[in-house]
Amino acid sequence: EMPCPCESLTKGDGREYSIGAASILAKVTRDRLMHEYHEKYPDYNLSQHKGYPTAAHMRAVSKFGASPIHRRTFAPLKHMKFDGEGKIIG
Repeated sequence: EMPCPCESLTKGDGREYSIGAASILAKVTRDRLMHEYHEKYPDYNLSQHKGYPTAAHMRAVSKFGASPIHRRTFAPLKHMKFDGEGKIIG
């Protein structure tokens, strides 16, 4: 439920300038955050792949466990079990 009238737009970022601009701002902000997180968690090379589940990123998670910034509610991490320090169990 939205508090105002709305409609969904498939591929809205290509059809509405405001959606496209918001999409660009969100990506730039995320990329900047990933560079900052890379400084704090260099084992994951977040400045390179921005946290997307590339093969290299998943190898780092397997080796080092999940960092505090990893979203454990998203696949494939949501299917894994971790100990208190983020290490994969099992």
